[in-house]
Amino acid sequence: MPVFTLGIATTDGVSVCDHLARCRAVTLFQIENGAVVAMASRLREVDACGNHRSFTDLLAGCDAVICGGVGQGAVNSLRAAGIEPIVLAVPMSLEAAATGYVAGTLLTTQERVCLCG
Repeated sequence: MPVFTLGIATTDGVSVCDHLARCRAVTLFQIENGAVVAMASRLREVDACGNHRSFTDLLAGCDAVICGGVGQGAVNSLRAAGIEPIVLAVPMSLEAAATGYVAGTLLTTQERVCLCG
């Protein structure tokens, strides 16, 4: 089975960022045979919301990205780059998101609203 690379947007390195445009980093989880086999982080230069290229560049090599919210323009840019956006239904830690994704129990939503309220 090939390695799957999952990016999770974060601002604090602990929890999933409430909106992809506000993330300061992405934690990358390499998943193989249903287990996380490697982890790394990529920092994002602070950028204006709406610059979708910064997200696709940051997520280069990822198959999917988990975040708390994302706009439709970013969804379109990510999908065009072959990256599937996954929006959480509830806030959670990076570890819980990665574990839930691997287990197939991650609570997601198709609504593109951010969790920051």
